[in-house]
Amino acid sequence: MDNSNTSFLVGLKSLLKYHEAIGVSPYPQSDVLQRFLSISPAVTRSTGSNGIDEQVVSAAQSPVERAVSRPVETIPTVKLSEIEDDVNSCSACDLHKSRLYPVAGKGNQKVRLMIVGDWLAADRNGALPENQVFGVEQDLMLGRMLTAIKLPAAEVFITNVIKCAVPATCQPLAVHVQSCVSYLRRQIVSLQPEIICTMGMVASRAVLEKSLPLSRLRGRLHPYKINEKITVPVLTTYHPTYLLQNPEMKQATWADLQFLGKRLGLPIG
Repeated sequence: MDNSNTSFLVGLKSLLKYHEAIGVSPYPQSDVLQRFLSISPAVTRSTGSNGIDEQVVSAAQSPVERAVSRPVETIPTVKLSEIEDDVNSCSACDLHKSRLYPVAGKGNQKVRLMIVGDWLAADRNGALPENQVFGVEQDLMLGRMLTAIKLPAAEVFITNVIKCAVPATCQPLAVHVQSCVSYLRRQIVSLQPEIICTMGMVASRAVLEKSLPLSRLRGRLHPYKINEKITVPVLTTYHPTYLLQNPEMKQATWADLQFLGKRLGLPIG
């Protein structure tokens, strides 16, 4: 199987797991789906024990067929560890070729707040210490933000849309976001936090699926619908990388953090 087919199947597997997590099954019997399932799988031949050629059908489509035919009565529990395993072995797009290491995220299974950024990049010298999510200086700034609103780090899960740590010279594209976003959606289903805070335009667009500028998205809550019964509010603000480059925007970000703290009922000043 060539790399393009492998990448397609990896992405399809991740999407199916997300659909299963939110209770999407069975799938509607549409004409488009029927045509997809009617595509003949690859067939090879092998010699059976009786010396007669036997057809061996590729199992590439079996996950789709199972998802279509098997009804899901309850929404299964999605574990962060399972998603992390999938992230660590992901090759759904060509970004994995330049990946320094996978970054699924950092935090506990049960948290109040989920923070989403764009991606982790090495600095100009190529340095990228372990256990970073946004970057060395960025993570320090984020830690100060959380301390300012008196939110314990144990109650926060931090992740990125792009799950690969990459060199500073690597610029992820929209196609890479599309390949990774199903992992992010599965993490949201797994955590079901009280609130999600997206930092930066990449994260905000990936979660909200809105193309509005960040200045128009800030200052209010947006709904993220997990399923028919669960909706999580989303607050958007600026990314620490942007604040390091534009310190004059820290005041606006502090207003967003105060809004976030009040929403969580934190004893901020």
